[in-house]
Amino acid sequence: MNLWKIVAVSALVVSGSAFAGHTGGGSGPSTPPSTTPVFQTTDWNAEIQIYQAGTSNLANANQTGVSKSLTAIDQHGFKNTAGTNQTGDKSLVKVSQFGDYNTSNVSQSADKSIVLVSQNGTANYAQAVQSSDGSLANIQQYGSNNQAYASQH
Repeated sequence: MNLWKIVAVSALVVSGSAFAGHTGGGSGPSTPPSTTPVFQTTDWNAEIQIYQAGTSNLANANQTGVSKSLTAIDQHGFKNTAGTNQTGDKSLVKVSQFGDYNTSNVSQSADKSIVLVSQNGTANYAQAVQSSDGSLANIQQYGSNNQAYASQH
């Protein structure tokens, strides 16, 4: 249920931000929107959600010493692999993989930060390492044999 709240809030933020810069009267430039990542923290001290549909998918999620952090892994297909390690407080790691043979590895030690990985296709690879507080890393891959590496320190 909390995952849907995050998705709904994200959709509202994205759709609302499209209209934020329109002043209607042409009175000059507007202030750019903030890029600081914000999300609804979990009601639990630490929460891991794993959903898999398909065959031979592997998810390995680890949280150590976190407060109000969420790790969510969603895999659909054949032989997808996701590994996450989260030690940051009030942070989010979300991995979504659709297709076959996709692999994601995420390590997050930052506070108040977000790592989003979305892969749709075959044999894609994503790696994210995040240790800078208040950061956002967003990897989106579609197709086959793509590779992405993100590092924030």
